[in-house]
Parts: sequence; structure tokens; C-alpha cells
Amino acid sequence: MDFSVFQFELVAKDELRLPYYKGSAFRGLFGHALKRTVCVTNMTRCEECLLRENCAYAYIFETLNERNEHVAHPFVLEPPLLERRIFPPGDVLKVNLILFGRAIDYIPYLVYTFREMGRRGIGSGRGKFWLQRVTKDGRIIYDFQEQLLHTDFAKDDLFAIQSTTDKIEGVKVRFLTPTAVKVKGKISPAIDFITVLKAVSRRLRALSVYHNGKSPSYSSIDFKSAQSITVKNTSFTPFHWKRYSNRQQQKIDFSGFVGAMELEGELAPFMPLLRMGEIIHIGRGTVYGMGKYVVEEIR
Repeated sequence: MDFSVFQFELVAKDELRLPYYKGSAFRGLFGHALKRTVCVTNMTRCEECLLRENCAYAYIFETLNERNEHVAHPFVLEPPLLERRIFPPGDVLKVNLILFGRAIDYIPYLVYTFREMGRRGIGSGRGKFWLQRVTKDGRIIYDFQEQLLHTDFAKDDLFAIQSTTDKIEGVKVRFLTPTAVKVKGKISPAIDFITVLKAVSRRLRALSVYHNGKSPSYSSIDFKSAQSITVKNTSFTPFHWKRYSNRQQQKIDFSGFVGAMELEGELAPFMPLLRMGEIIHIGRGTVYGMGKYVVEEIR
């Protein structure tokens, strides 16, 4: 499955006042600005629009299957992971936008959308910012001074991540953004190794079916081997936050946990799945940057 990670460098023009967790602010503004940029019919319901099959907004934000059911969105927006909330003029904030499948082809619209986001303003004071640069793997895709967009970049293949021949017997998994994964129908206050594997597998399948046109080509999870992996030194902390949903006209609880756990055992066979999970995120709220974790090898 094709994917690309773009980093957007934003420069504050005004003082920016943002919440502690900034995912909702950026994702909300992103959606409104994209619709304002590309929608020519101004219809309230995308599923009733004749142009929806070729519309960037409908595909990215109103992602539907053949039964008109909402399915996995083809993007993850990773907000700045900074604790401070006030950014004076001149400060630079970096936002990662991870795109999957056909969504990558819409990058010109999305670069323009981030420029529009800056003009509209963000946060409690609607502070303005400007888009300084967009990069992919360190290469400049867009630069404010050049005012040109380079789209001749290579897409990455998620399923090209292969098993390593090196022996890996210990890793630390750090959950950097609030993570909310259901276990037996309820959001769990913590997580274990097998639950992580299941969460990655579910999300891979959802993304691949709807944005790759087929089921993923990776092998199924070897649960017998996975049960031999030892979980130790866990430290999970609740992360409480809510966001207002314009669709539902109420505040929605997106609370989860942050923290870390260490794993011991023969981990090499599971590293491809874990590495894929680093990119696609797990659990609910991935479009807000939730469910982001990193895997660090313990030597």
C-alpha cells in the first residue's frame, strides 16, 4: 500500500493560543479549509453530491464504502507534540501529514489548504500563520519563496517493510499521543503486546481494503509465538480530553492513555507489523494524531 509522510513547517504571524493536545485544533481547521478550497456545490451532505467520486474532500474526509458507510480515512495528521500552549510570532510549528493510497495524489490541494488554514487562523484567538515549507524525507516539496510545488517524489510502500535477520530480544514501545483501543467492547486504560498486534492488523486491513483495493499481503499473526513475549516495566497514565463534534452537536470523549511498556523475547518476526503501526497509528482518533507510538530497540 502506497503511503507518503509530508512535514509542514508553519510560522506564526500572530500569537497562537492552542490547547495542550493540538490534534483536534489542526484536524478541525484542516477539514473546514479543505472543503472551502475544493467544494463547488456547497452541499451539506457529500453522499448526495454528483461530484463526490472525484472530490478531494469527499474522499479524504467523508470516506464511504459501497454501502455508504463511513470507513477508515486515508490520512493521519500528527500535530506538534509540544506541551506549551502559547506561541509568539516567528515560532515554527511542524505538522506531519501521512497520506495513504489515492490521497497522495491530492497533495497539491492539501498544500494549498494549509496555506488557507494559516489565513483563517487557529486556536482560541484565531492566530494567523504562514506555510514556510513542505518536505518529504528531507526533500523540499514546496517552499514559500520559490512558490513552486514538486510532485515528482517517490511514494513509499507500507508492505515493503520486511523482517530483519538481526536478533531482537528487547524493545521499548512508547505511546506518545493519547491511545484509545477497545478490548472486549470497552476502551482499555492500558495495553498489552497481543492487543497492539491486533490493533495494527485491524487498521492495516481497513486501510488496505479501502485505499489499496485489496487485503494486505502480510501473513497472519502467530499468536502462539506472540504469547511467549514478556511484557515488563509498564507505565501508563490516563490522558483525558474531549472535542466538540459539529456533526453530533456535542462533546465527544476521546480520552485514552500515554506511557510505555518494555517487551522481551524473540521479537524479530513481529517487527514489520510493529513498524507499520508506527506509521498508521492504532485505535480511535487517528486523524487527530491519536494512537502514535514509537518502538526503540533495547541493546
